[in-house]
Amino acid sequence: MSRRHSTAGWSTAFTAAMTTSVADTALLTAARRLLDTSADPAPLNVNAGFATSKFPLPDGRAARPRLLVDELTAPQWERIEQAIADRPDALSIAGTPAISDLLADPATTARIAVVPQPTDISHTCTCTPARTSPCVHTAAVGLLLAERLRTVPAPLFTLRGRAHHHLRTRLRTTPASRSRPRTPQPAPTPHQRTTAPALAAPAAVPIPAPADLDLTRHQPAPTHTLGEPPGPLPEHTALVTLTADAAHRADRLLNGDPVPHDPDTGTDLVRLTALPHGQHLRSAVMNHLNLDTVGMAHLTLAHTQGGPGGAAAYLYSFTVDRDILHEAQAAIQSLRPAPLATIEIEYNRITDRAVGIQLRYGPDSRWHPYRNPYGIWQPVPGSHADPARAYQAARAAARPDRRTT
Repeated sequence: MSRRHSTAGWSTAFTAAMTTSVADTALLTAARRLLDTSADPAPLNVNAGFATSKFPLPDGRAARPRLLVDELTAPQWERIEQAIADRPDALSIAGTPAISDLLADPATTARIAVVPQPTDISHTCTCTPARTSPCVHTAAVGLLLAERLRTVPAPLFTLRGRAHHHLRTRLRTTPASRSRPRTPQPAPTPHQRTTAPALAAPAAVPIPAPADLDLTRHQPAPTHTLGEPPGPLPEHTALVTLTADAAHRADRLLNGDPVPHDPDTGTDLVRLTALPHGQHLRSAVMNHLNLDTVGMAHLTLAHTQGGPGGAAAYLYSFTVDRDILHEAQAAIQSLRPAPLATIEIEYNRITDRAVGIQLRYGPDSRWHPYRNPYGIWQPVPGSHADPARAYQAARAAARPDRRTT
């Protein structure tokens, strides 16, 4: 008979790997004492490839340890996700942050271990210049992470290079009848941003010869309905839409209203579908951007609340300078209801799962707040250049409206 699902096994397996990498019982004992006696311990930050925190030193400086973990490759993650998606109980064991420790067994994840092995773990810390060996601070980070994994294993997925929400999205969109294995697709690297699929270019056709027009006589205006234009020109409906959109932009310019510059096709499409002359394209835009009805609604909301920058923050993952992310994390720390809970940082996103808040940094240099009341991140009003203000907006969005009508 199969055992009941639990999450504790993640912590047990990670603790075993981490303690083996430290290989010093006295050092581990000192690390436990450090955590027990810290008056104001810093939060644990989990990033792709490393977990970090900070601890005060006797000389007034702060030690900034990093527990480094080898990331899994994109093909490895593809095999892991496919193995999980092929299980009939996939949603129940992996569809929430409480991921069953059944998956801590490599036999269930295509013989690829999600839990790092001792040889996958290394240590660096600023307590001693250029230190690359275990110290009390890196051991404390490992113990702190192991304790977090006991109830919420999702940060381990981020640590190994692919956040858990990627798997959740795949499980939600995989039909009940298991799909055939797909060709592995590489995940976005840190120097790339993910983009919507490009539209296929039309086949090249020769330019037709010019028509022989008589411009010396009066030509009556046509009163009948014109047929579809010859290929490869857009269809009549598309031409009407393009003309209406050009007129809309011109009208805004003539009235002194700024015309936003949409940085890419995806954000321009959502702008178009929000206008009366573009609403009929909604289904086509959903297909082009690979969005379902809920996703399209959230994208429209992101554009309404944050403009093109908000839509881009919803659609894409951007590489952001680490200093920007760490300054933002420091700015929101005093506002967090659970200041010791894990912070996850992935690309342009800072996630505080303990309270269901995420901030996404957009190409407009503003932080766009998100909440996940139903398990799916959705934009809320209050984007701001100051991450603290955006975080406060996300918290305010969670409070019930006590106004009376």
